[in-house]
Amino acid sequence: MLPACPLPKFLVFLLLLLWSGVPAARAQKLALSVDAASSSSPPESGYLRLGTRTAPNGHTLDVNSQYLLRDEQPWLPVMGEFHFARFPRARWEEQLLKMKAGGVQIVATYVFWIFHEEEQGAFDFRGDRDLRAFVELCAKHGLYVVVRIGPWNHAELRNGGFPDWLVQQLPASALRSNDPAYLAAVRTYWQQLRQQTRGLLWKEGGPIIGVQLENEYNRNKAGQGAVHIVELKKLALAQGFDVPLYTVTGWQGARYPEQEVLPVFGGYPDEPWGRGPTKMPPVEVYNFRFRSREGGNLGIQGGETAVRNTPEQLAHYPFLGAEFGGGVPVMYRRRPLLTPHDVAAMLPVQLGSGVNLYGYYMFHGGRNPQGKRTWLQESTRTNSYNDLPRIGYDFQAPLGETGAESPLFARLKLVHYFLNDFGSLLAPMTPHAPTVQPPSASDLRTPRWAVRTQGRSGFLFFNNYVRNYAMPVQEGVQFTVQLPGEVLTFPQQPVTVPAGSYFIWPFNLDLGGARLKYATAQLFTRLTVNQEPYYVFFAQPGIPAEMVFDAATVQSVVTPSGAVAANNGQFRVTGVVPSTGLTLTVQPRTGPAVRVLVLSEQQALQTWKASLHGTEHLVLTPQEIYFDHDQIQLQSEGKPEFQFGIFPALPHAPKAIGGALKPGTPDGVFFTYSAAVPTRTIKVETHLLKPAGTVPPIRFGGPSKGAMEPSDTTYQQAAQWRLALTGAKLTGLDDIILRVTYAGDAIRLSAGDKLLTDDFYNGAPWRISYRNLVADGLRKPLQLSILPLRQDAPIYLEEGRRPSFPATGQVSELRQVEATARYRLAVDTTH
Repeated sequence: MLPACPLPKFLVFLLLLLWSGVPAARAQKLALSVDAASSSSPPESGYLRLGTRTAPNGHTLDVNSQYLLRDEQPWLPVMGEFHFARFPRARWEEQLLKMKAGGVQIVATYVFWIFHEEEQGAFDFRGDRDLRAFVELCAKHGLYVVVRIGPWNHAELRNGGFPDWLVQQLPASALRSNDPAYLAAVRTYWQQLRQQTRGLLWKEGGPIIGVQLENEYNRNKAGQGAVHIVELKKLALAQGFDVPLYTVTGWQGARYPEQEVLPVFGGYPDEPWGRGPTKMPPVEVYNFRFRSREGGNLGIQGGETAVRNTPEQLAHYPFLGAEFGGGVPVMYRRRPLLTPHDVAAMLPVQLGSGVNLYGYYMFHGGRNPQGKRTWLQESTRTNSYNDLPRIGYDFQAPLGETGAESPLFARLKLVHYFLNDFGSLLAPMTPHAPTVQPPSASDLRTPRWAVRTQGRSGFLFFNNYVRNYAMPVQEGVQFTVQLPGEVLTFPQQPVTVPAGSYFIWPFNLDLGGARLKYATAQLFTRLTVNQEPYYVFFAQPGIPAEMVFDAATVQSVVTPSGAVAANNGQFRVTGVVPSTGLTLTVQPRTGPAVRVLVLSEQQALQTWKASLHGTEHLVLTPQEIYFDHDQIQLQSEGKPEFQFGIFPALPHAPKAIGGALKPGTPDGVFFTYSAAVPTRTIKVETHLLKPAGTVPPIRFGGPSKGAMEPSDTTYQQAAQWRLALTGAKLTGLDDIILRVTYAGDAIRLSAGDKLLTDDFYNGAPWRISYRNLVADGLRKPLQLSILPLRQDAPIYLEEGRRPSFPATGQVSELRQVEATARYRLAVDTTH
């Protein structure tokens, strides 16, 4: 109700607009402004006391208060977590090459104590536990490594990765402290880790550039807190772990010694560790951060109440990320089902907030090995906070438990390539908050955006996406950026930003000598062809692509489509139609011509970049892809046909290894080829062995006081089926994917008495890699079991994912099992 006192007419009109539900962007069109005119302070150097920064070949890695440096130049890398011991060793190399193809530059990996010394004194680094072999593969393919040596890791693992014998021998107060007996055990373990990594540190010419000490640590009793991290660092150095970067997780009032380590941060699109069965309110990770680096939904298991680190304290450290959710696990109480946008929309938000290392947890899912004495997953049965599947750790990651590329993988690459090629420009840029900001993560109307600038150059970051919530169409969007000596307003005509859109736009960017005043398309990548620079952009769906160049730096702009208008000292290009063809040729005042491609978003999702026999190329394909030196490796699930285009042309016609490759009609600048491989059919028959019994109500308890996974006795009520596969031969295939559509509480796949993998139901079909099963030494027939889900189960499932229930009030239904061939094609580009 409006107040009785008189108000100016314009204010009444504004209040009526807001009250009536009209999207706030209409009333705030003129408020989309930001003051980025003030110059930022230069980065502080010399504050941090880290390790040896120079490699034997003279390359250097360093860090200041704002960003990382590689060979004295700003560096903004992408880091992805991959737990080698949770995936078959025979597949490590191809998976690392996939990560590299997706733009990941640093591989982070936990080294789990319980995996390597489950029995005291009996160290195991064989097979899937071979740390040295994994790091050597990273080195082979030019990937850096951060080893997270703990000794406590969490990672949804039993005892946070501590072996049972350690937990049984020492009181809880001694663990994760400077207790002499605890430190002696850590020393013995770390001596083994150092033996495994000898010759592989940065200072030794190897790929290991960083070590994370501890994890989620804010304890502060006697012998704990910062003094413990100091002791762990001394212990690591004493074993020879001398590396350029030492990190600790920095959230929830983390305790660490100033100057000695780098705090790293993160955030997740959902909270499967939450207690309640209802939808979460809007998550903070979709709202720009200008006052805190801590994700609002990150916690510390077994942590204490602690004062958060202040901006003044953190001013000495760059804003680095190590745990931005590449997905989330499915836990018993809460079972989120993510979409690719749930993860990808976090990127512009975090980068626009000032993040200068984008680290994912997880980038690659996997499986827990079976312990010699126990299951190794986190469980309320061992007084842990959460219940996880015993084996499955897919994490809904870009590369999941099967090793296949999810749709998320290509979408993240859209930003990874940008960071790979332009991160050195972004890293020293200062973030600036707009004049009007959402007061909280729950405000879905106020436009969410930020800029980062250095001088007059910068990038604009916009997000109109929040997981599980409908966002308004933002109409009349136009930005005004106050820069040193300039006020830049763009685009020239206000645009409508669709609901769910998010993007990064450049302004005052040097494109090979031509000054791009702004573009309403996202910068993707660049390459050099015949000594000419090519810049590749992609357009956001529903937003017209417009590019404006400064005529003081440009002689001419030519486009085969759209329109070029020269006035007011600018060349303005409008009506750009995204395509695979050349969009613009820009001739700077000096230097070679600059070529510009503007792809559609869908085309960009299918475009990959690689160096083939020493030359940069773009490869366009709807198939999954990675590169192995000069070979293009293509994978296709369910379809034996392959298509790809390549730009620029190869010096020799490519050849398919073991097949025929046919040249096709050019697709824009791309030279196209196709091939087909023999079709393979794998049949699956299911035979019901035992119908489901009746399960009791779900129990509550554990540290969370929430719903707990049923007992082993309850699992005896699961329905069971035998699976019979015909034609399941992996020869000539990348893999065979078993796709199980079902309804129930939990599902398990076994061979005889051996559990192979498992999962908790979240409404999505369950995908299983047959190749992983073979790697496990598959000997006996496969058997599926589905535990009934009760209608009154107090668990969270996404809207529309709760199954229909019969009159019994419980469901255990196997609807379909399909076996789909994953075909592969290797293309040799050297002949």
